[in-house]
Amino acid sequence: MELETRLARALEAGADPTDAQFRLLVETVSDYAIYLLDTTGRVMSWNAGAERIKGYAAREIMGRSYSVFYPLEDREAGIPERNLAQAAREGRITTNGWRVRKDGTRFWADVVVTALRNRAGEVSGFAKVTRDLTTWRNANERLRESEELLKAFTENSPAIMFLKDASGRYRFVNRPFLKNYALRAEEVIGRRDEDIFPPESAQRFASSDAQVLAKRAVVETEHSLSTPDGERMHMVVRFPVFDASGAVAGVGGVASDITERKRAEQSVLERRTLLAQTQSLAGLGSWEWDPASGRFTWSDELYRIFGLEPRSMEPSFEAYLERVHPEDRRMSGTVIARALAEGRGFKHEERIVRPDASERLVRTHGQIVRDADGRALKLIAACLDITEQRRAETALQSLTRRLVQAEESERRRIAGELHDRVGQTLSALNINLDILLGMLGEKAPPDVRLRLRDSLALVDGTLQSIENVMAELRPPLLEEYGVGAALGWHAEEFSRRTGIAIEFEDLARQRNRDLPREAAVALFRISQEALNNIAKHANARRVTLRLEPEGAHMVLTVRDDGAGFDPAEARARSSRYGMTTMKERVLAAGGLLEVDSAPGKGTTLRARVPF
Repeated sequence: MELETRLARALEAGADPTDAQFRLLVETVSDYAIYLLDTTGRVMSWNAGAERIKGYAAREIMGRSYSVFYPLEDREAGIPERNLAQAAREGRITTNGWRVRKDGTRFWADVVVTALRNRAGEVSGFAKVTRDLTTWRNANERLRESEELLKAFTENSPAIMFLKDASGRYRFVNRPFLKNYALRAEEVIGRRDEDIFPPESAQRFASSDAQVLAKRAVVETEHSLSTPDGERMHMVVRFPVFDASGAVAGVGGVASDITERKRAEQSVLERRTLLAQTQSLAGLGSWEWDPASGRFTWSDELYRIFGLEPRSMEPSFEAYLERVHPEDRRMSGTVIARALAEGRGFKHEERIVRPDASERLVRTHGQIVRDADGRALKLIAACLDITEQRRAETALQSLTRRLVQAEESERRRIAGELHDRVGQTLSALNINLDILLGMLGEKAPPDVRLRLRDSLALVDGTLQSIENVMAELRPPLLEEYGVGAALGWHAEEFSRRTGIAIEFEDLARQRNRDLPREAAVALFRISQEALNNIAKHANARRVTLRLEPEGAHMVLTVRDDGAGFDPAEARARSSRYGMTTMKERVLAAGGLLEVDSAPGKGTTLRARVPF
């Protein structure tokens, strides 16, 4: 029983405060302020505890009103007087409140005031016992604040939280727990899992709790839980709760809904699988490099391009460069370093050497990945094995070159055949018909003479057509006077046939004959193909044809005012036989072909061949 209660009851039972033994007990107590008041509230006695707690020596407080121990606001409210009056009526009162020490500081007091009565039953004074509970109050306040903070945390956390005792009965659940399972607190607290959940779920929960109790350690599990919103996946962390003796007193748990995370992980896995399958089908590999951390990753397909088993080695930038052909290694490193330094993407081709010493040609496109502030985070690149493509292109170029050469050879052969056989035969026939017509003279029947003249006209027309065909196949002007004269003749013929006006400028008159035959033929055939394309596709009204020397090169420019086309389609057009043939003719002559166009802006073609 509390000391102040024992003292109060002793006084109520008639103990004499002036008794020597009672006074000895009171005066030796230092944890309590115990003193007597007269009927008006003046201090009549003072013990060591009162001096320690309130700060007054006995000589300083004796005879003064005990109201000095109350804060000013309590004195003004008359609380000291009301307390004595209540104690006089009820015999004893217990109160708590702030009191004031001599130095003006406050402390939280637990006070018992007992009315003292004489033999006649009249109030003769009061006994007052005061205990300083400031430390206790502060501790309780901190505990209350901690409890409030814990409650705020648990109630507002999105995670499910619970606490069970060692027998499995719930002692605490938070609001998300109740909301998630559509339960009320009274349906959970004091109950076990089997009282709340379906048997299968209850058994799973109990099994996890048993692991925690047996291991005395944290246990993490993933559970699919049925909720009013459907099946949800939770990560449940269960932990043991120990009592003061170190024994396991219960099991606590925190369950976080990881449904969306699981779905995101599944989505990422599916996308990665799809990407890997797509890369495998396309023969396209990829890598990522974070220069700051040095982290370097390869896709499975890139391992295969490099002739390696996926994840058979730890990729790094150095390992990548080691597999680049020694002659290309410096170029590859420089291209990537410049891309990082300048903060831009890059594109290049490089040879890589596989473990079996075979070489592959890889085309790499790289791009810088930046954060929201524009800082470079990493470099990503896509790598395409173009070995077979390049071999096919080389084979196609070789085939095209042979076709061009065969075409030109066949042109010369056919032109020779037409000239040497058909042309000479028709010329002889023309002479014979003319002699026959002269021998018959005017004596021949008119219809015979008419038929002979028609035959002569047919032979002349046929000879002219053959000459035109021979000129197309093998322009005599090209052989005798050079490419300038041949282009001028061809421009006139083209304009006559199509009605498209052509302005021809020959600025290389003095150097036409210096051009090698192969180069001259290439420029002439390119002009033929370009003008044919203009007639078929450009819908042009005017064409400018220019031939001019530029240093050690002869340059042919064909410019029209037609519809033009999107530059993005230039690659598609270049796959057509006509454009490919023009390129091959220029390349075979050691030159270069350029095509520039835009929708509605016409097209300009420039062919450059060396002297």
